Amino acid sequence: MNDSHPTWPDPVEIRLQSGLNRTFREAFDALYFLEEEWPTRHGAAYDRARRWCRLAIETDQAAEVARKAFIAAARQAGMLAGEPPGSADPAPTRSVA
Repeated sequence: MNDSHPTWPDPVEIRLQSGLNRTFREAFDALYFLEEEWPTRHGAAYDRARRWCRLAIETDQAAEVARKAFIAAARQAGMLAGEPPGSADPAPTRSVA
C-alpha cells in the first residue's frame, strides 16, 4: 500500500446535507466519506468512485481517475458544490413506441 496519499491537483468541493461545503484533496479522504458518510450508498457512479478511490490509495496513477469518479458520484447525488441542488442528471427513461 502507498502511504503517501497524493493530493489531487484541483480539490473537489461538495455540499453536505447541512448546507455546508466540504473540500476533498485526496482519494483517501474521499473513500472514507463515500463509505462512512455518503447519504445514498448505491448507484453506478457511487460504486465506480469507491472502486477508483481504493485503487488510487494503492497506486498514484489512479488519482486523477478517482477524482473524476468522485465528482461524477457527487454530481449524481446532487452534492457537487457550485451546482444547484437537484441538478443531477435524471435517470434515463425509455420511450415506448
